[in-house]
Amino acid sequence: MLNSVALMIQKFAKETPQQMAFYVGNEKCDYETLAKYNRMAAKFLLENGVKVGDRVIVESDHILPYVYVWYGIQLMGATFVPLEKNTPSNRILEIAQELSASTIITLTKRDDLENSWSIEELMPQIENMDDSFEPQDVDPDSLAEILFTTGTTGKSKGVMVSFANQINIALAGIETTNIKSDNVWLIPTPMNHAAGLRKCHIAMAVGSTVSLLESFRNFKQYFQTIKDHNVTSLYLPPSAIHMLLMIASKDLAALKGQIRFIYSSSTAYPETDKEKMRALLPDVYMYNCFGCSEVGVVCTDEFCVSGGSKYTGSVGFPNSYSEIVVLDEDGNEIKNSSAENPGLCAIRSKSVMQGYWNEPEQTAKALKNGMLVMSDICYFAENGELILVGRSNDTINLGGFKVAPVEVEDIAMRADCVDECLLIPVSVRGNTSLKLLVVLKEGKELNEKEIRELIANNLEPYKQPKQIVVIDEIIKTFNGKIDRKQMISKYA
Repeated sequence: MLNSVALMIQKFAKETPQQMAFYVGNEKCDYETLAKYNRMAAKFLLENGVKVGDRVIVESDHILPYVYVWYGIQLMGATFVPLEKNTPSNRILEIAQELSASTIITLTKRDDLENSWSIEELMPQIENMDDSFEPQDVDPDSLAEILFTTGTTGKSKGVMVSFANQINIALAGIETTNIKSDNVWLIPTPMNHAAGLRKCHIAMAVGSTVSLLESFRNFKQYFQTIKDHNVTSLYLPPSAIHMLLMIASKDLAALKGQIRFIYSSSTAYPETDKEKMRALLPDVYMYNCFGCSEVGVVCTDEFCVSGGSKYTGSVGFPNSYSEIVVLDEDGNEIKNSSAENPGLCAIRSKSVMQGYWNEPEQTAKALKNGMLVMSDICYFAENGELILVGRSNDTINLGGFKVAPVEVEDIAMRADCVDECLLIPVSVRGNTSLKLLVVLKEGKELNEKEIRELIANNLEPYKQPKQIVVIDEIIKTFNGKIDRKQMISKYA
């Protein structure tokens, strides 16, 4: 494989020029067109002062010109820095100063950003370029992307991804999904985050097709897009699947025979949702992938066609592109980890990031002895599956007794009245206790007795919440992760 996804696009432009690369609404482009615009964008940037290795900040959107500029930046060997749509100008300037980036590309002209370009004014100039740019191999260790995390567990950090990282992450995704060149993947996520960008990289690396959509929440538009573009795979976080199961299960069931796989990440599926998906789409591969922005997918649980794991908390088996080890509190490997002897998840892989931009202390905490050390507490089952217990920074300490919230939440989700729930710590006069926040299913009333009996019958007594409180919603990030920091701040 070539050493950048942008170069893979050039390769498929020669081999399968008429193969569709991207759909965006009513617009589309094949590989020949995409590769041509990438070359013209690269040439324009080079001729206008952008050098190999420069950081180029781009405001993201679901439009083809954004895709042209994005892969054009990487084709010329510069570093692509995507920012969320409508990021305030003062925040863009802060990031530009932090990255020593002199090139800023926004969607529309901003008078308060001097010397920046807008995509709307850039595209006519790119279209007037001749198509003489000759793509060259890039240094695999140079930076392809700097991706800013959502910051739900702390300060937003710039994850440095090399071209070698990018290719290895794509290869792991190809192995995970067994994706083919005739696949059409619907990706309804913000296009500045690893979740959406990396699905595009996976698709481009095999010469298949991506359909971009800003959000899945307009259900009519979502299912119409699946029909119009003959979509064969979906990317949706578990929270989105949960919502579709509640509101549009018939529409999901109608996709039987068309959808090959559904790819999820960011958090675990409730067991009840797994059972519903197995009943609705028994022949669709359901991949729930474990990883993070710093490394990509490292472990996958396929729970539909396979029938699922017998282990609660399983995130499946590691892929061949990553080695996972379990560490104790001193950083030593636990050779025989178990439910009674779990530890921190650590990963050796060519997919592991280069570090956090200008954050040496945070980088040193995350990267130790050539491994990415995560905050996830886990152990290996006897058959080699990785079992996730919880996150070390989520674990609640009750006077020496440790409680992983997800363990209690999974049990409470079995109650007939519970749609979603979240366990948080509450401090009263210096003592910590447990509060369970519950979102009720439509038309249901709280059955506290059932919830407490389920917890009592399945978990130790100290894991019983002191309070069970009904709330309207659980705050989540765009990619479906529960924002525990905000929830604790609001309800604790």
